[in-house]
Amino acid sequence: MPDNNGVNNTEELLEEYENTEAQIDSEDEEEQEGPKEPSKIFKFISTLFYIFLLCSLGVTLVITIFTLDFLDIVNFRNAIPEKYRKGWPLEAYYEFVKLHQLPEEERYQQMIYNEQNRYNKLMTDGNKNLEARAKALEESYRALIRTQKEQNRLDQESLRRKQEELALQQKKLDDGLADLEKRKKTIDDLSNRLASEAANIESSLIRFMEKENRLDQVCAIAAQMEPKALARVFDEVTDDQLIYDIMGGLQPNHSAKTLSYMDPEKAGKIMKISNNPLTLPQPGPSRSYIPSSLSNLIEEANANRR
Repeated sequence: MPDNNGVNNTEELLEEYENTEAQIDSEDEEEQEGPKEPSKIFKFISTLFYIFLLCSLGVTLVITIFTLDFLDIVNFRNAIPEKYRKGWPLEAYYEFVKLHQLPEEERYQQMIYNEQNRYNKLMTDGNKNLEARAKALEESYRALIRTQKEQNRLDQESLRRKQEELALQQKKLDDGLADLEKRKKTIDDLSNRLASEAANIESSLIRFMEKENRLDQVCAIAAQMEPKALARVFDEVTDDQLIYDIMGGLQPNHSAKTLSYMDPEKAGKIMKISNNPLTLPQPGPSRSYIPSSLSNLIEEANANRR
């Protein structure tokens, strides 16, 4: 057991020695290769920090120079040419030095004057801005008024056209109603006239039939009389149409002899009536006789319908 422990300790010592030598060799190699190159982020941050330091140094140097000049320790402001004093920041610096070189009372007055000028400038700029805004608002209001006027004009024109169309339609309706009323009156008049004419036709027909019935009896009596006696009777009768109707119911020979015994003038009138006899239309479905008065009424009714 003691021999085995000694062997193990020897092996451990050998391993430690080898590790130490390897570590020494790696450190020697790193020293021979040199330091590692920094990363890009580190370079960027370093550059920004360097620029910031330079700017801070420059600003500090300018402030130090202006401070030394303001305290009249190093007076260089009078050596600067006049044309370079008009730019920023020299113009503001010269105004500042000029103000603080005045006595205290005058400095306060100058400061009040400067503040008043600044206030006046702000008021002027504000007034200009207000005037510009007021002008813009006025232009917008005028444009809105013009738009509303144009829209109102268009609406009125549309309303006027609609009123004209409505008036035209109303006129057409009134004319149609007037024409309809006129046609109604005409139709009513025609109806009354047609009814009157129908009544007249019916009355005439009744009278004609009654006349025919009476004539049959008269014709029977006249047929039994002598032509010469009948002629004397006919000469006393004033109704030539009645004479013609009675003779129409006699035998032709009897009628001829009666005419020969009658007064020649009277006989001539009877002969004229015989040339244009008054007859009723023949009965049956094919008759087409219409009295002239009734025909005129029908034509007027058809014209009103059109």
